[in-house]
Amino acid sequence: MKYKNYFFSIAMLLVGCQADEPQPTQQPTGTLAFSTSVDNFVGRALTRTNIKGDAFEKGDLIKLKIICPQSSVTEFGESTYSASFDGFWLLKWDATTSSWVKVVSDDGFDIDGDYKPSNGPDVFQRYLAQPTPYVFTAQTWSEEQIYITGSGARIEQYSNVFHADQHKEAHYKASDVMWAQTIQQTGSYNVHLSFKHVMAALMIKLSPADGISISEDAVLTLEGMPDIDQAEVIVGDYYAGKSKVNITGFGYKNKNAVSEKHQNGVVVGVAKIGANSATCEPIPVDKLSTYTAYHEAGSQSYRLIVPPCALNHNATLWLRDGNKRYKMQLSQTQFDAGQLYSVTMKISKQNEA
Repeated sequence: MKYKNYFFSIAMLLVGCQADEPQPTQQPTGTLAFSTSVDNFVGRALTRTNIKGDAFEKGDLIKLKIICPQSSVTEFGESTYSASFDGFWLLKWDATTSSWVKVVSDDGFDIDGDYKPSNGPDVFQRYLAQPTPYVFTAQTWSEEQIYITGSGARIEQYSNVFHADQHKEAHYKASDVMWAQTIQQTGSYNVHLSFKHVMAALMIKLSPADGISISEDAVLTLEGMPDIDQAEVIVGDYYAGKSKVNITGFGYKNKNAVSEKHQNGVVVGVAKIGANSATCEPIPVDKLSTYTAYHEAGSQSYRLIVPPCALNHNATLWLRDGNKRYKMQLSQTQFDAGQLYSVTMKISKQNEA
């Protein structure tokens, strides 16, 4: 099942074809239209967008990168003309109108690097009519990260951030990265973005034996998973190498470009930030951490977002409820993108630790 939401911009002026900041001309007007859909996790009707899985929620954020890989010049849409870093168009979900709208200063982000909250660039003011293929790539993001390089340059990133501790709903959702890419043979009035999950998910249901009760305060953890807490998850983009707007050494091209098409749209690692550059390093399956699951209130179900990976060992589930502890080894060692794995954790005297 896919959930579709359509939104439309106001009419915009048709402007010239490329390079510098566009100027209005006396040309025909048109209406830019976007549609989006969200693929479910394979294994259950469940999406990242909200816990129930039926819609995007107020304040959800996406960043849109536009690349014209066959053009040698900067086409309309590829640059935000310094209104954001790395040429990203930043949008948020407006629950009132059921549409994506641009991020504004009231959202509290320093989009343009002027050390105060600022409006994001307005993609609806760019009329994309150039006769060249366009690649639209969108990804969810959750935090604005700002840091200073070894040379003193100020770098700003609009990043998805993985949380090992997902007991809060916001951190669970932030860890579930969504990605979409659409290729159109020329700039178009209508662009559809079909979002997919690039992370994996676990649904753990408790099954207490007779005479054992589990309280609402019980905490479920998973030990022995890759240590990527607070890291930015990197999704490969086959077209990122053609991106014309990038922060030198730290930009989208540096981190997301891949040379193999099978790496397009899949998690290729996490960002590694150095003094002079940012790169992508593989998911560290030999550096381990403990994840804390999100508990659905009033139920005995827990959820976890995990990175796609292949472990060389079995991770361990631990349930802590007051002074009682229960453990179970997880049989699953391979975690694939977009898959939801259902696990039943039996609670009995036999697995009490």
